[in-house]
Amino acid sequence: GQPCCTERDGRALGDMRSQLQPLDARVIQREEVAPGLLRFCFAWRSAKLAPKLLPGEHLKVFAPNLVGEVPGQWCGKADPELGLPLVCRRYTPIASGEAWHDIVVEVITKTRASLDGGKFSRYAQTLDIGDTVSVSGPHGLYSYGGKNRFQRRAPFSGTEEVVSPSHVAMVASGVAVTTVIRLASAIAAESPAFSPPTMWLFLATDSVEAAAPHRKVLEGLVERLGPSRIRLSYTLERQGSSPQARHKSAPQGWPYAVGDLTDLLASAELPPTPSGSGGPSSQRLVLTFGAPATKKLCEDIPRSSGTALWHWNDELDD
Repeated sequence: GQPCCTERDGRALGDMRSQLQPLDARVIQREEVAPGLLRFCFAWRSAKLAPKLLPGEHLKVFAPNLVGEVPGQWCGKADPELGLPLVCRRYTPIASGEAWHDIVVEVITKTRASLDGGKFSRYAQTLDIGDTVSVSGPHGLYSYGGKNRFQRRAPFSGTEEVVSPSHVAMVASGVAVTTVIRLASAIAAESPAFSPPTMWLFLATDSVEAAAPHRKVLEGLVERLGPSRIRLSYTLERQGSSPQARHKSAPQGWPYAVGDLTDLLASAELPPTPSGSGGPSSQRLVLTFGAPATKKLCEDIPRSSGTALWHWNDELDD
């Protein structure tokens, strides 16, 4: 999950203001879907209390703050959340119902991030069925409004921009793939009468095991929709702490590429370059998710007046 209180938010450190007050939800399911990945199902007492999210919007989940092994630091750096009673992290649900949302938490251990690991990871590992958690939502400036309407709001004015592309490329790595799954599933569920865009997914992982639950959903969409509606390109990144990530060739059971997103974008087939004039009905929309480095990679994709590039994490809240 993305931190809620960082300098990247463009506001004072520790500012967790929201238009919505956090409400308690109950943990009704807990599952280790892959090594280092925990799925939680949060449920509210009634559908009226549950946050109503459009695909692509996210929840904030709150946890008690922790003190690092070194006073004033967390994982060897100055702790920007020092002194706060609570911290929060953002999670895009992978599935939702009238009164529940499913999220997947990546467990950042002390081995992966010395000396302290992940703050929310440590909290999540203590959660069990029946526990209560504090959650607020919906949050985020970007969403999918249905009927091929990708929406983003200006962070302060609230002015909305809508793009209805014929092709949409989504580029993500690691846990940011959960947002891609949410969007792709929503688009796939719509009737062809709404002229849904062809989806081009360019994804990266540093672990075969971590990618397994994502692949199950995405490969199911590919099988159901076919190449005219969705195309999936995946790569196993060489960098990383897992043994799988250090393979120079694809390990057993991995049918996709090995390399990084740069390699993948250079070698994979890209959505056709539009020939129109662009504007609100841009023919090609490129969406990037997660770290700013992902956006930077996509800025090199050939663009024309008919292509829009949105980074889903540019402004996470207004």
